[in-house]
Amino acid sequence: MAHRMASFVARALALPLALTLSACGPTATVLKPDAGAPFVKGEVVASYEDDGNGEVTVSVEHLGDPSRLTAGATTYVVWVVPQKDGAQPQNMGALVVDASYSGKLSFKTTFRPFDISVTPEASAAAVKPEGRAVLSGRVSQ
Repeated sequence: MAHRMASFVARALALPLALTLSACGPTATVLKPDAGAPFVKGEVVASYEDDGNGEVTVSVEHLGDPSRLTAGATTYVVWVVPQKDGAQPQNMGALVVDASYSGKLSFKTTFRPFDISVTPEASAAAVKPEGRAVLSGRVSQ
C-alpha cells in the first residue's frame, strides 16, 4: 500500500514538472513570405530564460540575391518591432545568404512579443526598413 502511494505521489509531481519544462522550451514560428517571393521559406526559433533574456534564431531557405528584389540592395536585414505603443523597428543584424540560398542569424533580445521581418537593404547598418518585407511574422512566446 505504501509503495502504491509513493508511486502515485511521484507521478502526480512529475506531470506539473514535465509541463513546466515543456513550456520553457524553444518555440518555432513559421514566417510568411511576401506575395512577390512565394518560394522563400523562413522560421524563427525563440527561447527565453527565467530572467527574460531570449535567444532568437532566424533561418531562411530559397532567398536569392537581394538586388533582384530591391534595386540597390546588397544584403538582407532582420527587423524586430516590440509589441509596445510607439515602438520602432530595431535592426537585429544582417542575414547572410550562402550559395545554396540559405542563411541564419542568431541574436539576443528581451523583447516579447514582437513582430519580425526580413527586408533587402542597401546596407547592413540600415536604421529603418526601406525594402519590402520578403518574410514576416509575429513571435508571441
